[in-house]
Amino acid sequence: MMSLFRFLKKFFIDDPIQRTKKIYFWCFNIIGMHISFLYTPYYYFYVRRYYRIGKDRRVGMMYVASVIITGCNLRCHGCSVMSPHRKSRISADDLIASFTEWRQKIKPQYIHLTGGEPLLHPELERIIRESTRIWNDSHVWLFTNGLMLDTAKPDVLQAIKETGCKLVVSEHTFEPEHRTKLDAGYKRLKEANIPFVVRPSRRTWLAMHDHNEKGEIVPYQSNPKEAWNNCAFRAAVVVDGEQLYSCGHLYHIAQAVKEGILNADQWQPALTYSPLTLQATPEEIVEHLRCRVMPECAVCPGKRNIVVSHQIPLQRET
Repeated sequence: MMSLFRFLKKFFIDDPIQRTKKIYFWCFNIIGMHISFLYTPYYYFYVRRYYRIGKDRRVGMMYVASVIITGCNLRCHGCSVMSPHRKSRISADDLIASFTEWRQKIKPQYIHLTGGEPLLHPELERIIRESTRIWNDSHVWLFTNGLMLDTAKPDVLQAIKETGCKLVVSEHTFEPEHRTKLDAGYKRLKEANIPFVVRPSRRTWLAMHDHNEKGEIVPYQSNPKEAWNNCAFRAAVVVDGEQLYSCGHLYHIAQAVKEGILNADQWQPALTYSPLTLQATPEEIVEHLRCRVMPECAVCPGKRNIVVSHQIPLQRET
């Protein structure tokens, strides 16, 4: 009985890092990645129910992501953001303007500040403070791979601590030297009394795009319904400037085409998608977000494409 008590105490109280690792690993990496049909009840009971117009005429939703930077200090094969090939970022002024406008239209439960690697952004401290100020009735989460936590600017950590922004570490590497940096970063956060949670990766990842014989990133040619049924990103709403994308993957495809990373002719089936603008009415926003299968879903895999995780050389594919 005492052994059971010690185990429960360690799991639920003493080691929050290991606790969140275990919970996330089993709920997402094992169940979610390999038993895709379980995403259907998750979508209907946890995501879709948020899409409704409130008394203030703002449209509720589970979360909205903002990609503040696409560059990254990792080179993950199959990265849905295609970070190994991109270097763009949004300025704090442009992000603040976008958030201020969309704040009048939507009411997300969570705001995700993502990348790439957000800790590479030179204006991150201001972005954190302004994001939490503008979205004062939402929870702001900052996502990082954790490798820069040990060297992050003190003002960034102070902003996280003072604003209540939630820090989420997505571990994406298994290199020994990276493990050392992660542990150093966690130690620094603990010493600064900054709460954080850890989402561990695993030895296999979901790949959202394919490669041809030349090594170019190319789309799948799937049945749209099958692709949607296997989609792990049904809640991935993205805000970018005056536009709102119901699908984060389509957002990254469109941006990568603009940057010359992807071939526009090859990815034309995805470029037919039209994001919402600030001129959209609440009713139009709800209708757009509730839409399930789209023709553009065909560029995604019709079944879960599980690939062995590894880092690729940092060079632009041609």
